[in-house]
Amino acid sequence: MEPEKARIVRRVVFTLLLLAFVLLFVFGVFDFLHDRERIENFFKDSGVFGPILYIFAFVAAQPLSLPGAALIIPATFVWTWWEVLAYSMLGGIIASSIGFIVARWLAQDWVRKRLPQRFIGWEKRFVKNALLSTIMLRVVTGYAPAADWFLGITKIKWREFFIGTVIGLLPITFLFSYYGDDTVRWVRNTPLIALSATIIIIFLGAGFKRYKQRSRAL
Repeated sequence: MEPEKARIVRRVVFTLLLLAFVLLFVFGVFDFLHDRERIENFFKDSGVFGPILYIFAFVAAQPLSLPGAALIIPATFVWTWWEVLAYSMLGGIIASSIGFIVARWLAQDWVRKRLPQRFIGWEKRFVKNALLSTIMLRVVTGYAPAADWFLGITKIKWREFFIGTVIGLLPITFLFSYYGDDTVRWVRNTPLIALSATIIIIFLGAGFKRYKQRSRAL
């Protein structure tokens, strides 16, 4: 596609995304996605269409920076834990993929031209171990849309983004799907333990990275 046409298409897409954002606000989707009781009742009354609407809700929540737990926990009162796990993973992966693609297509070139050289150097190290880096980022940030946007502006490949996202989201999705409210209470009541677990995961990832480097050197 020619640069001028590509620029026009980007502007059209950006305008459509902005319009969709406004419509979500006008029709009260923002309020709905922040009301746990309404979410639970809505999916209970949705019957066979519930799972499809649930996945769409994940996509709608993506640009709102809504935590994944805000949707997963109400769903545990509607479906079995393994259904919630499957629906949440599917919805989360689709939403993350959209965020990644939009950031890469609309913002990557513009943002990278304005990034400090220090960030570019750090990003090269991140991309060098892209799969492990993505997994660790996902374990720490969960469903945070900012992680999708960040990965979208890096040079990470789609394959590494996708696999890293699936592996990284699985543990937190399982915990919320299986334990529901207890997960939130546990994190809230024992923040130091939750923080320690996160730090341990990061150090394990770093140790694995060094082990691979030493194995290659040998």
